[in-house]
Amino acid sequence: MTSPLSVLDHAKGDWRAELRRRRLALSPRYRRLAAARLPILAHRWLKPGYTVACYMATGSELDTAPLMAAALARGCRVLLPRVPRTGRKLRFTALSPQATWRLNRFGILECRGAPVSLTRAQRVFVPLVGFDRAGRRLGQGGGFYDATLARFAQRKARPALVGVAFSVQRVDALPAAPWDVPMDALLTERGILRPASPLPLPCPSKETPHD
Repeated sequence: MTSPLSVLDHAKGDWRAELRRRRLALSPRYRRLAAARLPILAHRWLKPGYTVACYMATGSELDTAPLMAAALARGCRVLLPRVPRTGRKLRFTALSPQATWRLNRFGILECRGAPVSLTRAQRVFVPLVGFDRAGRRLGQGGGFYDATLARFAQRKARPALVGVAFSVQRVDALPAAPWDVPMDALLTERGILRPASPLPLPCPSKETPHD
């Protein structure tokens, strides 16, 4: 008998394939223009003295370099994730001119330095493969962000979670598991989208997440 989780994983896999195709179909010029729009649209979130967490875009993801450059220029501290050797909880390091870099096991550049707690961030920009009207996020499938962000489920004060994506990555409804962490807002080249009925963050559990 097929388990509900295997059905869910299959449905998510189908959506990942479709949404990656949509993303890959975008022209290089469109990608450049879309990336340049991000700091303009997100300017209200990039205040002097704020700490924001971001990430190094990879593959066909929307380039976050202009967003990070604008954040630094406006006096923000920018945190970048590091994949742990074991487990799924990401660690974060502050981006600085003195930072050293290396490729992690997924071939993604990581900033090396002293760890900084994500609780210090006012906003966390999160990568994704797809999102829906309710703010559900479909990730790459490794579970790193869901495991990392689950800590905020029982906290009243927490960073705002913002998914970053091209508008073509939006769908009406995505399959979701109990541990999937929803976004508070979505930042695309067409503007900022907020869920009509925000979903609560899931409570941490012993189940293994796959984002």
